[in-house]
Formats: sequence, structure tokens, C-alpha cells
Amino acid sequence: TRISTGMGNYNFLDTDQIIEKATGVTIPEIFKQEGEESFRQIEGQILDSVHAYVRCVVSTGGGIVQRMENWSKLQTGIVVWLDVPPEIIMRRLEGEGTEHRPLLQTEDPLQTLKDLLEQRKEKYSQADVRIEVEEHMDTNEVADAVVKELHDFIDDNPPAWKMAKAKAQAEGLDWVQ
Repeated sequence: TRISTGMGNYNFLDTDQIIEKATGVTIPEIFKQEGEESFRQIEGQILDSVHAYVRCVVSTGGGIVQRMENWSKLQTGIVVWLDVPPEIIMRRLEGEGTEHRPLLQTEDPLQTLKDLLEQRKEKYSQADVRIEVEEHMDTNEVADAVVKELHDFIDDNPPAWKMAKAKAQAEGLDWVQ
């Protein structure tokens, strides 16, 4: 929510929380009972329902990019990649464990995480904004970096109507208010 308020009265939606609320079960339970493919279908349905919202920050799980249709929907907004080295992710998961991370239920979770990140990197690298998360950064510092970079991105990429208005005003067309 720090990001959504930092952007100026945006709503915040977390697709994983919505999935758990809509299904009445946790994500690990969905993976266990239905499998990853079923989870990805549910995830896609949730994204269908939220991707067109305006003035909204949508937080997703990292695997959402695996389906092309999801990636297309994400690109209707500004996509932010939180680029966190796998070692940092694993250290941050140590306190809470990996039980709630179904894809990391392997003999070597760190290697699995490295493999997942490598598989997804092509899509991740197409994000509009990339935040390189470092060891010392807490969630507030990451959120502040996201807000700053989003503002910079928006300033550097104004909507077409703003560019047309500026051009009209530069040409002396004062009727554009």
C-alpha cells in the first residue's frame, strides 16, 4: 500500500490474496490439490478481472508471466520488475520458511529458484521499470524506489494527449486548456 499511496491515491490489489479469498484455500493447497496448471488458470482469471482497473497497483506472483495472455494483459499498464538476486530471496524466506512457496518444495530450493528466474528472465527484462533490490533494502526502501522510478517513467513517457496538448500550445493554439 505504500506504493499505491506514494503514487497518489491508487488502490492496491494482490492477486495471490484475491485468489485465496475467492477460492477459500491457500495457494499451496491449490497447488497440492489441483496442480500448478489449475493455479495458473485461476491466476489468469483473476488478472482478467483486475487488469483493466485504472489508478490501481496490482501485485502478482512471479510466475504470472509464464502465460502469454497474462503478459499481454500486464502490458496494458506499467510493469515493474523487482529484480532480487535468488540468494537474497532465499535469505528473506528463511524466517518464514518455503512451505508457502509450492514451486520451492524441492531438494535444492535455491537452484530451483535460480532456474525459475532464468526461465522468466526474458519476460521480466521487458518490464517498463526495473528495481534492483539489494540486501540492505527493506520493504519500505523498495516501495520508495518503485514510487520514484514510476514517477520518473511517467514523466519520461507522457500519455499521447499530453504531448498533443503541449504541441498545440507551442504552436500558439490557446484553445487547448
